[in-house]
Amino acid sequence: MNFDDLIPSSDRTHHLYEGIPIYERRFKDIGPFKFPGLAVACDAAGACHITFSGEPAYAERYDWTGDFAEGVAAVRDANGRYFHIDQNGKPIAYDTYLYATDFVAGSAVVYHETFGATHITTAGELLYGDWYFDARPFKEGVAEVRDENGWLMIDPAGTVLGQAKKPVDIFPVHGNVRRVLSENQIPKVLQTSDWDAAAVLMRHGERQPFIKGEPGSTKVLTARGRRQAREFGAALPDVPVCTYASPMVRCVQTGNEILAGAKASGTTEESLMLGTPSAYVADDELVREFYVVNPVKTMSLRYVAGETLPGHYPADVGTRRMFDFVSDTLADGEISVCVTHDAWIVPFVSLLTGYDFTNDWPDFLDGCILMRRDGKYFLWWRGREYPIAR
Repeated sequence: MNFDDLIPSSDRTHHLYEGIPIYERRFKDIGPFKFPGLAVACDAAGACHITFSGEPAYAERYDWTGDFAEGVAAVRDANGRYFHIDQNGKPIAYDTYLYATDFVAGSAVVYHETFGATHITTAGELLYGDWYFDARPFKEGVAEVRDENGWLMIDPAGTVLGQAKKPVDIFPVHGNVRRVLSENQIPKVLQTSDWDAAAVLMRHGERQPFIKGEPGSTKVLTARGRRQAREFGAALPDVPVCTYASPMVRCVQTGNEILAGAKASGTTEESLMLGTPSAYVADDELVREFYVVNPVKTMSLRYVAGETLPGHYPADVGTRRMFDFVSDTLADGEISVCVTHDAWIVPFVSLLTGYDFTNDWPDFLDGCILMRRDGKYFLWWRGREYPIAR
């Protein structure tokens, strides 16, 4: 049976197959069935998606639901917030938006009230690393976006292809904010602060975006990610630099690019304390499976709030293990750079400083600095030093 054989009735209350209702239930409105076999339906409780049997695919109800495309669908909740769900009704990411489109050619446009407009993947990740005032869906590999100089054409990697004419389509939102990443402050802090020994715990450089159904372990740095990591290394003080990294290829690449930029000898030393698993993980296999189906940001925030996650050490135990590892890399007059993942920076910084990551997530190459000064430890994060008792 083909999806196209299931026809909405003339009054749009149910579906027919060869003129015969395929279920008894009746709705206020319905849409066509789309892969993976779900259709939009509205009843007295609100909008949802239904299966071939006419039963809701999940318990939630929304003000509006879009059709499924590429395994996900856009929805709008009772507060007017847009996000995307999978076929089980589970949000694909933590963030919600002022507006979101359906997925087309592997991406969807989203508008955020603080950051602006961009494109995301079916895993809820940014397709590229930039935000704009406005954005339009990709067509034949090209999308229109608007920055301070007007409308531009970009490719899926975010590369600007040239100027564009103002789109003729009417969009329900018009952007007036755009987030532009500021200069990385870590090298400057290391240049201007007093320390006897310093260790940077940072997220890897910009990587290829995660796509729903694809393994994240194979993602490598983008060309921009490699360049920015090398520039980071070049901006460090002229002192001996060594690097440690999670065994994930993107982390090792980041460490090696930093060494190259700093003109430092040696290679990056891989450490299981920084990832695959990490200082926070007791059962690597269980944790890998857990994060395949659970958004990192959602789970990380629950973790630092005290929730016990499958395969994880308690957050305070993991933080102590990570602190011991990072502090052991300290050497007088030198800088060590420990490259890890956002999932482990968040509990480390949060438990040591009390910082709330709900609305401020670590960017690529973002991190903290553990400094030893006169035998005492201090953690720098977001422009502030916190004394740390070992």
